[in-house]
Amino acid sequence: MHIPDAVLDPKVAAATGVVAAAGMSAGLRLLESRLGERTTVLMGTMAAFVFAAQMVNFPIGPLPISGHLLGGVLSAVMLGPWAGAVVIGAVLIVQCLLFGDGGLTALGANFLNMGLIGAVGGYAIYAPIRRAMGGRAGVLLGAMVAAWFSVILASGAFAIELAFSSGWSNFFQTLSWMALVHAGIGLGEAIVTGLVIRFILLTRPDLVYQADETEAKAPGWGALIGAGLGMALAVCVFLAPFASEHPDGLEYVGEKLGFLKDGVPALLPTPIPDYSLPLLGEANVKAATAFAGLVGTLVVFAIGLGLARVFSTRTPTGVDPDAA
Repeated sequence: MHIPDAVLDPKVAAATGVVAAAGMSAGLRLLESRLGERTTVLMGTMAAFVFAAQMVNFPIGPLPISGHLLGGVLSAVMLGPWAGAVVIGAVLIVQCLLFGDGGLTALGANFLNMGLIGAVGGYAIYAPIRRAMGGRAGVLLGAMVAAWFSVILASGAFAIELAFSSGWSNFFQTLSWMALVHAGIGLGEAIVTGLVIRFILLTRPDLVYQADETEAKAPGWGALIGAGLGMALAVCVFLAPFASEHPDGLEYVGEKLGFLKDGVPALLPTPIPDYSLPLLGEANVKAATAFAGLVGTLVVFAIGLGLARVFSTRTPTGVDPDAA
């Protein structure tokens, strides 16, 4: 659901950019008050996994549509809402600047939709379900329900942003198509989120975020980083090259309703445009995709871990940001 350039009006792009910058700044400030060893270790690993998983587009039903993990709820369940949003922000920045995936002018809107609405908004849906049900069932069901709703809410936010950009006459048509298409994509989001959370609950339930608990020292953090990064790299190498080639939900609706513009030049040249390496030739597209995924995963991992390390050195104690 990465919005490209030339879709949103410059004023809307600027407004969402301001909101996104404020949200990212708030997230980083709140991180300072709660970063512990568990969160510090998991931020880089989670950023790498979300980046890798977003490269794997899965087909949706009989229509020529694909979807991919947004990862906001998954990140929030593991790290808390604001750390989860920061992770999504890091992923989006790398995707935009390194691969041209998502427009530079739409970076703010993409973070608003997938980071703030996806992670912070998704966590607001997940938390009461978890509390009401309790136990591991509450974590699993709450995460899956929130994951589905996060996709719907993000698609609705885009419809509103587009309406502010090009007028409200086609708002309900855009909203209905976005909601219909992303309802199916949301099921994929819920399934993937559920499978990952189920695996975590079976192997390392202590890694699931607890808002009312002080972070304990995470044992075996080196092995945890290695395992998580290894899984992310494996996804890039073995799954990403075989991702569905169908357009994703936003592209499908954009082509159907005509709000996507063809031939719009990139505002900023990117080193690996569209996850491809022309030097490898058209005969090695899958190898190029795998290599691009490896590069991106390592860059995102380094940024996520680096942010956590930097802010952990400035962390005051005794403050819970989620109570703010």
